[in-house]
Amino acid sequence: MKVCLAQINTTPGDFDGNFEKIIAGIDIANENQCDVIVFPELSIPGYLSQDLVYNPAYIERNLSVLDEIIRYTMSCHAGLHVVAGYIEENKGAGKPFFNMAAVIAGGKLLAGYRKQLLPFYDVFDELRYYEPGKELTIVEIAGKSVGIAICEDLWNDKDSDDYHYEGNPLTRYREQGVDVILSLNSSPYVHAKALKRIGVIAPGVESSVSVVYVNQCGGQDELVFDGQSFVLHQGNLLHLCTNVGEDTYDVVDLDTASPLVADVVKHGNLLQQHCVGLFDLLVLCLRDYMQKSGFTQAVVASSGGVDSAVVCKIACAAVGPANVHAIRMPSIFSSDHSRLDAVQLHENLGCWDYEVPIDHESTLMELNRRFMLNEHPDNLVNRVMSQNSYASVADENIQARLRDLYVMHFSNAYGAMPLSTGNKTESACGYYTHFDMNFSFAPIKDLYKFQVMDIAGKHPDIPENIWQKPPSAELARDQTDESSLLPYSILDPIVRAHVEDYVSTFDGFSEWVQALKDVEKISGNIDELLFWLDSESAVVDFNRILSLIGKMEYKRRQTCPGTKVSKVAFGIGRRIPIVEKWS
Repeated sequence: MKVCLAQINTTPGDFDGNFEKIIAGIDIANENQCDVIVFPELSIPGYLSQDLVYNPAYIERNLSVLDEIIRYTMSCHAGLHVVAGYIEENKGAGKPFFNMAAVIAGGKLLAGYRKQLLPFYDVFDELRYYEPGKELTIVEIAGKSVGIAICEDLWNDKDSDDYHYEGNPLTRYREQGVDVILSLNSSPYVHAKALKRIGVIAPGVESSVSVVYVNQCGGQDELVFDGQSFVLHQGNLLHLCTNVGEDTYDVVDLDTASPLVADVVKHGNLLQQHCVGLFDLLVLCLRDYMQKSGFTQAVVASSGGVDSAVVCKIACAAVGPANVHAIRMPSIFSSDHSRLDAVQLHENLGCWDYEVPIDHESTLMELNRRFMLNEHPDNLVNRVMSQNSYASVADENIQARLRDLYVMHFSNAYGAMPLSTGNKTESACGYYTHFDMNFSFAPIKDLYKFQVMDIAGKHPDIPENIWQKPPSAELARDQTDESSLLPYSILDPIVRAHVEDYVSTFDGFSEWVQALKDVEKISGNIDELLFWLDSESAVVDFNRILSLIGKMEYKRRQTCPGTKVSKVAFGIGRRIPIVEKWS
């Protein structure tokens, strides 16, 4: 059986663009005499369409494109089957729509499959729109019995995730004795997701069953779909698509292809070398966000620090250095080495360099002079000054706000998308002004500090001094981030444990560290973390940071979107009230 894996980059509502990609795939499959071509989940309307589906014209357009695809297959060879995703209205009781997979051949709609397991956790809210299907769909293709599934339908086998469903389509297909399962997917990336997908599905597939798993690729708002479509056949991994950001139509013959990894259940550790890397997916998500939004140029506030350096690097890789504009905005507190580091970075990357110094002291003096003109004793300004409770941190933060102003002016005046430079650890603790997390898109919003450091260390065009010096916002003399919070080697794992795994006690955190420290990297300096765990201040420090994370929700809610790469990111998948008394 010869299959074509159509790993394409769709956009919600881009019916013409999505249709062109589908037709291009059908042509390739037809030329290669394939028996079937499989497209991603909801490939016709695009995924995630969200509340766009409530517009009747949106559903009608989706169905008209389905009809066009059906007609197009009349010109293909008789044995070619097309499996594509679309939305169908529910005429009966329940939610208004079905998440569908169409099986098409010879100008006819042969069958339709309704997705049964509908995720309603993290970024997913499919139960808001779709009624779950109940029936299996089995068709004959090239003499084989073929079952159709959609994404989550394969994830309930052996309690493979933490969201348990009553049904298990994979088990039911096995019981029916199908030869092949074709799975349409729009599965967004999180760390090590490709390994997890294969590791979850492979043990649930008997040696006589093959799985063709086709996932979409590309960025969509905060999500990045990593593709990494694969074929499992008789216990072996025949194929894993590693192209990033390109529409890919891979042809695989289930009967003749040589295994990429033999007996994947036993040798799953060999998969890592084939998987797509984090940096490439950050680049992909930013590129798609910009291009699909109509931007070709990006502007970044570049301080000579590691966060802005990595954002500059990602931007240059995404749209080319000639389209990236890096603005240095030194104040009286900015060090000479930061200026020189930033200049060297821009030269290495080949992006545009600008210097616009800020003079915040004169601005502050004039602002406060104006505010104090009202001499009434009940006036807020006079009461604060008389009580000596003026918040001097505002004097530091105005530097960032002036930089914000300059970057936004560049964006508005010259038409470049402004990129944020804040990371997840800072965002968790509210250790930023809007300058750090404002603007249009935040490429490293879901990266912990050690991950930012790791990326910087792997790219020689980022000067070594940038990622080796102590991180600092340079809003005051001799200021460092870690003196205000905790060392990032301690702070990163606290944030991750609490946000991603809901760890809320110190004892629970200690157990979390012990469970993961030899399994994966959780800290930039594991020895420093372990030493701190035994210190007298550890419990107080831990509780202080958790309280800070809770209290800073109001700031995070106002930040721009950014690429989601972790299990739980700050954004649409994490729902915490702003006004609450628990934290």
